[in-house]
Amino acid sequence: MATILLQNLLIQVDEQLDRVSQEKNLLLIHNLKRIRKLLQGKYHGNPMHIAVIISNCLREERRILAAASMPVQGPLEKSLQNSVVSERQRNVEHKVSAIKNSAQMTDQDVKYLEDLQEEFDFRYKTIQSLEQSDKNSALIKQEMLALQAMLNTLDYKRKVSDMFCHL
Repeated sequence: MATILLQNLLIQVDEQLDRVSQEKNLLLIHNLKRIRKLLQGKYHGNPMHIAVIISNCLREERRILAAASMPVQGPLEKSLQNSVVSERQRNVEHKVSAIKNSAQMTDQDVKYLEDLQEEFDFRYKTIQSLEQSDKNSALIKQEMLALQAMLNTLDYKRKVSDMFCHL
């Protein structure tokens, strides 16, 4: 029976994989492939093991549902529970707000970098066209120094941005 259930589970995972493949959800596709590989590799030789794990999970879920449907607590316990919940909710809201602010700042930084990149590209193309006519001009040399400074700034800001994106 455990073998049949494992095969049915693998079939369900394959069906989900086919469904999300059409949606092109790359992360979900990757995770489903990993799950399928894990299920096949780890439990194919011992399907009873996965059956026991799933059975334990379902038993725990029934216990949690039973506990949640117990009679309502007294006023003091309910008040304490509500204050803990509201404190947690405030913490979550604060974290969400901080993340939103961080995302907005990141968007502004990306826009700034894009603008700086466009300015650099324009100035670089302009100096290339001027350089062909007069390579020794002091103005061209000064502009080349300014472009090098812009390039260094762009490179530095991209590295800083990449570093923060990976945190």
